[in-house]
Amino acid sequence: MTFGAAGAGAALVGATATGAPAESVRVAPVAALAAPAFELPFPCGQSWTGNSTNSTAHRSWEIDFNRGSTAGADLGDTVTASAAGTVATSAHQGSANGYGNLVVIDHGGGWKSYYAHLQSRAVSFGQRVARGQKLGAVGDTSKPGNDISPHLHYEQRLGTGYPGNIQKAAFHGRTFGYPQQTLKSQNCDGGTRATTPGTRAMSAPPPQASASDGAA
Repeated sequence: MTFGAAGAGAALVGATATGAPAESVRVAPVAALAAPAFELPFPCGQSWTGNSTNSTAHRSWEIDFNRGSTAGADLGDTVTASAAGTVATSAHQGSANGYGNLVVIDHGGGWKSYYAHLQSRAVSFGQRVARGQKLGAVGDTSKPGNDISPHLHYEQRLGTGYPGNIQKAAFHGRTFGYPQQTLKSQNCDGGTRATTPGTRAMSAPPPQASASDGAA
């Protein structure tokens, strides 16, 4: 059979091996097939407001989340995995960048999610986690001298090449309403859903995010 272009990332079946017309079949882009079913990174039923423009450190589609009425109201609130996967990073980033206490989940297919500035971390490198499982608590950790108020800095990334690999975040199948939107969490698996098939624990030491990456 032969294949012809049918829009970005799609293939069109054009003819059979005998030359007879074949039924056209559109194939979805690989990235679309691989995208995890992300949910808001907070317990089921909680409402959080995300903002992508408040921080001058943001370079792409990063989101900072808060829900309290005062600057410190969210300190210690639970942060959960927005999709199942394997912990690729669970470490304080020191002076390498502004992420502070950072957890990165590898979801497979090149997709990762980032959870930064955590007050505490509840998972370790190489651990399998389920969607909805607690990863840590909202905090205000960062690099030395960077004074920030408590919030969750969150990213969805695909592939490499910061900051171009930061994707527009989607939750419950819908793209976040940039630059600001308040959403109610439907992350209601309670940490019991099976992990992403094909995701394996890694044997290397926990990597730090690139020193060129930044968060606030």
